[in-house]
Amino acid sequence: MNDETRYYLRDLLVLGLNILLSVILAETFQFSDQNSISDDIGFLDRIVAYIFFFVPLFSLSLLISYFYRNKRNLETGRLKSSIRYRLTLSFIFVALLPLLPILFLSSNVTGKLYERFYGIDIEEALLSGETLILNEEKPKKKLLVEKTRLLESFLRIQPLNLESLVAGASKLNLIQSDEFYVGIYENEKPILENRVLKYKPLEKNFKSFSKNSSWREFSSYRPDYCMYFIRVPFPAGNYNLQTGIRIHKEKERNVYSVISTRRNYDRADLTKEKLPYRIRLTFSIITVSIFLLAIYFSLLFARKISRPIIELANATQKISMGDTDINLEIREAGEIGALIDSFNQMVKDLKSKDEELMQSQRIAAWKEVAQRMAHEIKNPLTPIQLSAERIRRKMKSENKEQFYEIVSTGTDTIIKQVRVLEHLVNEFSDFARMPTPKLINQNLEPIILEAVKLFEHTPQIKITTSISKGFPQLFLDQKVILRILTNLIKNSMEAIERKREKEELSDYMGLILISASMTRKIMRRVAVISIEDNGIGISAELKQKVFEPYYSTKNSNTSGIGLAIVQKSVIDHNGHISVDSSRMGGCRFQVELPVS
Repeated sequence: MNDETRYYLRDLLVLGLNILLSVILAETFQFSDQNSISDDIGFLDRIVAYIFFFVPLFSLSLLISYFYRNKRNLETGRLKSSIRYRLTLSFIFVALLPLLPILFLSSNVTGKLYERFYGIDIEEALLSGETLILNEEKPKKKLLVEKTRLLESFLRIQPLNLESLVAGASKLNLIQSDEFYVGIYENEKPILENRVLKYKPLEKNFKSFSKNSSWREFSSYRPDYCMYFIRVPFPAGNYNLQTGIRIHKEKERNVYSVISTRRNYDRADLTKEKLPYRIRLTFSIITVSIFLLAIYFSLLFARKISRPIIELANATQKISMGDTDINLEIREAGEIGALIDSFNQMVKDLKSKDEELMQSQRIAAWKEVAQRMAHEIKNPLTPIQLSAERIRRKMKSENKEQFYEIVSTGTDTIIKQVRVLEHLVNEFSDFARMPTPKLINQNLEPIILEAVKLFEHTPQIKITTSISKGFPQLFLDQKVILRILTNLIKNSMEAIERKREKEELSDYMGLILISASMTRKIMRRVAVISIEDNGIGISAELKQKVFEPYYSTKNSNTSGIGLAIVQKSVIDHNGHISVDSSRMGGCRFQVELPVS
């Protein structure tokens, strides 16, 4: 069974499960009350109810599948069918835009489903909102009642003028705070007040505070401010004491919206009438047909459009990893077919150019190695030749002791330089015949810890590791990777030692940090191994040369072929190695290996 067949079967299974679940939910939550609902709803209304449940369920399943696949794509670096699901969702949502209004109008069961299944009860919601608002007002209303009662008592024993009003209100902190209002009214006109109101409440707006009380109260709700007022009449003259407190500060617009909606709802006639049966039947048929066709064509077109794009993307990803043995099948004509044909031709040309480039690079590399090898061989040949010529000149000397001394010194020099030649030849041989690594899917962390263990007891060197959690397995050769790590750690230790010698810091503490983390490049994941130190570092002009065979920044006794072997081993793992300056002050080698 190929991937396409598996995708078809999986989509059909998801569709069937959504239909079954929609029927179960509709029968359970909508038609379970036999007395009040089922007797009035026929077969057509049941179908509409099933569709009403099916639309959000199927859309939700597509969304979950889409986000899950996107997450999997980010984790694995594979495109798979993310493009296909995007197109499918786009087609379905475009079809749903005109479909949903038809669905809502097709039957009065829509309103019942909203009320029963989703708990939509506007009247109850507005009543609850109004109750919450009134409960929130109670503490401030109670505070104003207490202050008004005290102020009334004060004014009844004082002359009713500005001084007494200010004195009494000041004692109760009614003037100092901008939340309170206090004033004396005569025939609906304020004669004394602490501040001017934008909207003055009329007498007809006030209602009795309680049965046996002459007080009256009024709550004013406006978008810009909400106030609670109390009016207290005085026996002498047509005077009224009016106090107020600001309520729902900074929430006035929301409170006004709830209160005004509640009042409008009480006045509105929200009764609903059933649509004629034939109209509902027509709407239902259109709804079912459009939705099923939308699902079918969205899956069909999305798969047809996305298949060649996915194949091209996957092929491009393989090419980026070095695989050029690719030839895509042309399944259709038109622009897509021309694109695939051009891609195949491009891959062939790329493969040919790549082979030519590799051949030329191989020849150039061996020429460079041969030149450097010849140069390295000349260095020990010169002292060998000089020692041999000196021995020959002294062969006729009559002083045997001097002759023996010259022969002994010369032969020591010759033997020493021959060993240097032997070391050069052995390293060159190892470099030339390095075996192809055997890549096995395994964990990298044990290899790093094994490499660190080899050097953990080195004096004045502290090695720390930082490995990301959940680090995936990699295809690698354990022995080769271990050799790479030990070579780079040795290189860091030698750099630290050279810094000690250069700066004459015998007690300098060397630090080496080995870290392993994950990063992403385009559509593939890459494991990054970083080894950095606080050694002598490396200059910018030497960064491009450190991986060349027989180039070294160390003393003349080293061949400089170690990092060249490291680079070749990393390349054999389809990886990449680079060198840069470290934040610790030394050098940082970074090895990147692909994650399958």
